[in-house]
Amino acid sequence: SLYPYNHVYETESGHIVEYDDTPSSERIHIRHRTGTSTEISPDGTQTNIIKGDSYTLTNGDNQIYIQGKSDITIDGRHKLYINKDGQANNNYDIQIGPGANVNIQVDSGDINLHTLTGRINMNSGGDFNLKVGGDYYLQVNGSSFESINGSDTESTSGAVTVRGATIDLNP
Repeated sequence: SLYPYNHVYETESGHIVEYDDTPSSERIHIRHRTGTSTEISPDGTQTNIIKGDSYTLTNGDNQIYIQGKSDITIDGRHKLYINKDGQANNNYDIQIGPGANVNIQVDSGDINLHTLTGRINMNSGGDFNLKVGGDYYLQVNGSSFESINGSDTESTSGAVTVRGATIDLNP
């Protein structure tokens, strides 16, 4: 900041509004006495520092387009609620373009998928691989059906037990 290009207004309680017109260093800075601030740098970068809670309320549509990378770090709880008012056909879609993966990692804890009245449908255009580091337990309250167009090979290093009211190996 160089005189006479930097214009600062400070209130009695410590609020600051600053317009810096220093050549090649032009910026705008607004700061609340608590330290909450917004600054627009010479290259157009905007930095927001919020010392308290932050709320954004939008009564209309909201679209965000990020041409670069995006990272979000949350040290507390996070909940995303979609279609809270229960309108029909309000679907929530995640679509990933070609050549990218989706990775979900939980360092310690569980991944739980629940549907109270609907189905869980999974489709793979290629192989479907499942690796279990411990026991594998499958409970089906209805019937179980498998349809395999190719061959089926099962391999175990332990004993195999098959139980049923009737077991037909080649009906």
